[in-house]
Amino acid sequence: MAADDITILIVDDERIPRTLRSLILQRQGYRILTAESGKEALELLAAGGIDLVLSDQMMPGMTGTELTKTIKSSRPTMPVILISGVNELPADASYADRFISKVGGPELLFKTVAEILAAYGHTL
Repeated sequence: MAADDITILIVDDERIPRTLRSLILQRQGYRILTAESGKEALELLAAGGIDLVLSDQMMPGMTGTELTKTIKSSRPTMPVILISGVNELPADASYADRFISKVGGPELLFKTVAEILAAYGHTL
């Protein structure tokens, strides 16, 4: 499977980080969809065709961990990565496949996305 066969949903209430992550992962060849909220993310997931969710943790209305718990309750095999500027692991972060820090930069993001996709059988 080629990277351009994989669709990643990026969820972040802030436009600039959402856009930067989108550009970074598009350069790696992934198809990208974006959502500004957990609610919008769930609507996009319902439409299908998403292979991985990358969500910010701190968002109004629904945190990344709340979104992850909702996703995993109906789609336990949907890979979810949480990303946060806060390095402290939230109590319910265990629902996510991985929790990474924004401080890790693009290299950590690439590596983590590739590892989680491989763990779910999406090999490039």
